[in-house]
Amino acid sequence: MQSNLPEHTAGEILAVSIIIPMRNEQKYIASCLDSLLANGFPEEQYEILVADGESEDASRDVVLAKAAAHPSIRLLHNSGRFVPSGMNLAIRQARGRYIIRVDAHCEYPPDYIQNCIAELERTGAGNVGGRCLTRPGSGTPMAKAIALFTQTRVGVGNAAYRLGEGDRYVDTVPFGAFPREVFDRVGLYREDLVRNQDFELNARIRGAGYGIYLSSKISSVYYNSGTFRKFMRQAWMNGIWAPRMWFRYRGSFCWRHAAPLGFTGGLLSSMLLGLLWRPALWAGLTGLGVYLAVTLVTAVSIGARNGWKLAPCVALIMPSYHFLYGLGTLLGLGLSDDTKAPVRSPSVKVREQP
Repeated sequence: MQSNLPEHTAGEILAVSIIIPMRNEQKYIASCLDSLLANGFPEEQYEILVADGESEDASRDVVLAKAAAHPSIRLLHNSGRFVPSGMNLAIRQARGRYIIRVDAHCEYPPDYIQNCIAELERTGAGNVGGRCLTRPGSGTPMAKAIALFTQTRVGVGNAAYRLGEGDRYVDTVPFGAFPREVFDRVGLYREDLVRNQDFELNARIRGAGYGIYLSSKISSVYYNSGTFRKFMRQAWMNGIWAPRMWFRYRGSFCWRHAAPLGFTGGLLSSMLLGLLWRPALWAGLTGLGVYLAVTLVTAVSIGARNGWKLAPCVALIMPSYHFLYGLGTLLGLGLSDDTKAPVRSPSVKVREQP
């Protein structure tokens, strides 16, 4: 079998390449790098490739300062700016037998690299990952409420990696660790997906017969959106890009991603239809009443465990998030031919030299 490492890496193959797509991450990138450097894995056996998407803050300076002290860190210029182009740029230059994709918003425990490699070798999976422990992006009650809401079943559906589940095969994991040959088999990240590119890639990995394994031995700490506005923008953008992902690879459809569409679409259609047919209006109001009751229970439950000042925040976050996500999905479905690109995998160019 022909080697799937780039030709220019002959004689200098490493165990693992850690890739960090980054843009305007001045607040988090130093802590992210420090946590990776603190891993017990021998530094001469790994490299850290930071693909910078033309940051407008001091992110690049922070990385360059770290690289001056640690030759394992390399800063790459991602002219495409977004995550998938940064990942593809780094994968093509990576020298590792394994690829670990990490997020600049995260911090990683001292055994993260070792456990990722060990679980890949033990399971033979195409991607492994672990629980994502969400922490507030700031010290405000709203930021704390956002972090707690995104770890509830009503907030994230059956996303096992957010609910504390583990040691089983799932549809996706956060970020992920891959044997390099997986990219030779299924292709690289889709650069026409600004959002949801991780889930789409994992759908292709599953479609190729590989497993996606969620391990209880792997975890990361993720700092969520620190403001209500940023979290709502995240909901809106995720909603818009969900249908684009579905059109590009039908195997990426997931009911938990479509659930907000059912909520928003059902509410709007019942209100409009109710103008002509009263029973539809009452059905919509009944469904809305049930939803608001669930919202109240969720807000009270989180408030009782974590402080009552968080309850009003959750009561605002939950319907706003689901409605905007669903509205974004509705808009994404209605967008023009751009969303209906041919269903195909990206070409594989792993051997391309920098």
